[in-house]
Amino acid sequence: MKSPLIHGTYGLFVREMKKWLRQKPQIIFAFVIPVVWLLLFGKSFNLTYLLNVPLDVPPEVRAVIQRAMEQALLRVFGSLDYFNFFAVGMLSAFALFTSMWSGMSLVWDRRLGYLERMLAAPIPRVSIYLAKVLSTLAKGLLQFSFMLLFVFVVGFTPKQGITIMDILAVYAVMASLILALAAIFTAIAIRITSHDLVISIANLVNLPLLFTSNAIFPLRQMPDWLKLAASLNPLTHSTSLSRYFLLGIGSPSPLQIHAGYMILFTLACIAVGSIVASRYL
Repeated sequence: MKSPLIHGTYGLFVREMKKWLRQKPQIIFAFVIPVVWLLLFGKSFNLTYLLNVPLDVPPEVRAVIQRAMEQALLRVFGSLDYFNFFAVGMLSAFALFTSMWSGMSLVWDRRLGYLERMLAAPIPRVSIYLAKVLSTLAKGLLQFSFMLLFVFVVGFTPKQGITIMDILAVYAVMASLILALAAIFTAIAIRITSHDLVISIANLVNLPLLFTSNAIFPLRQMPDWLKLAASLNPLTHSTSLSRYFLLGIGSPSPLQIHAGYMILFTLACIAVGSIVASRYL
């Protein structure tokens, strides 16, 4: 016999997924927007192409300059193609963009009266919260799977000898990040009655979190104050782990620090969110 918590969470999770699958335009945009970012920013604004030596330079000089530029790219980005560096960072960025809207459906359920019906049902109130978070996780992993396939199609070059375990490790990292962020943003939405405020909060935090991480630019090139902010940003740790497993960038020694941070951060976010849901729902 299922416990009320499991039964309630599962039922509401299925409701959330069915509701999402009926919204065809929302699904289309969820998969089109990452394509736009990856192609416009990743391919058009590619530092690898910008640093190519002009063809009118003498061949022997051109070879020396090109070699120096390639060494600089490897030193800064760990790859000769900036798109590889950027694409992995966007995996974490879109985990953020997906998760920050996790509380929106809770606000609409309250405004339309569905939340009152769920609160009257014989299930633990935390089931409502967990269903929202888990549905965001499912949607986020679907989007991540699409992005991962797409970057390979448009020219992503993984490290030599990449294995299925590396791919599964990246899935685990993304699941941890999505869970943590969805837990926080859903908990914030518990006390909010206006969808405009949810949008304002999301717009307030999404770009600062993106640009205070190593998703677009490496930490070593940042000023000290920004390095400190980036070291506390979960996107930095998830991106570092993903780059190690997909590109081989980094060394195994800091890997335990990044993994430990993600595990503790995720558990803390879920715990805080569950407490807030139990107390205020």
